[in-house]
Amino acid sequence: MIEKPRPAVDRLLRGISTDHVETVRDAWREMLKEGATSVSQIQGKLASSAWAENPRGPLAKYFGVLLSILDELDSSAFEKEVERLRKSKLHPMHIKTLDLLSLRTLDEPATRVAGQIPVFVASDIVDRSVVVRNIETWSNTKGLSLDNVTRIDVIARRPELDYLGLYNLFFSGIILTWPASKAGGVRLWWWCLEAEFTFYHEVGHHVSRHIEGGQVAEQEKEADEYARSMMRSSRPVSTLIGRTLLWPLRLLLERLSASSRRAGVDTT
Repeated sequence: MIEKPRPAVDRLLRGISTDHVETVRDAWREMLKEGATSVSQIQGKLASSAWAENPRGPLAKYFGVLLSILDELDSSAFEKEVERLRKSKLHPMHIKTLDLLSLRTLDEPATRVAGQIPVFVASDIVDRSVVVRNIETWSNTKGLSLDNVTRIDVIARRPELDYLGLYNLFFSGIILTWPASKAGGVRLWWWCLEAEFTFYHEVGHHVSRHIEGGQVAEQEKEADEYARSMMRSSRPVSTLIGRTLLWPLRLLLERLSASSRRAGVDTT
């Protein structure tokens, strides 16, 4: 007796639980091809009472990924599911995920960049105007290509939701994090600098058509190099000064590290 293959949605979740990016990628693509069948299967998964319980292990990721691909498959079904889930009992972490992903149903984004790409900024970020202003500036960096990006979401920085940035690659989106609290001076400058590099890094994944961002070392290096090139384009003077000041320090650290290794060898 020939055993029936497992539904693509089950293989998707299995790939997530084992961090097997190829399984996730292949299952995701198959679900997009299956269309209505996949929508029904996802709705069945989301109807589970498990989402009210404390998410353990990969269960914490399942909820957001299922909602994300449902939105990609059928935006109308996604909106209805969001409404239904808001009335159901959910764990606080899943409520945060739902709040983030429900931004996709908003009529008007905070701004648009590159002519048509919508940018959504979470309402719990105090400095929303600062975020918008920076993204508009970064998007105009000379040489930057946003051709493969369809939307940008900025959420309050929460480590437990970092995984959404990875799976957002599958539907050509970018998720950035920003501190929810207000800041000024050096702290704000540092936040902006860090966020700008991350923005270029994520764009780099899309430019290179990566779909395993954050899990393949070679792709991370490629995205980092793209980000560095955009930083040089965006901040030529600052980058030059930074490299000039930090280069001697880097050489000194390498020498100290080498001396430390030699000392370790001598004492063994």
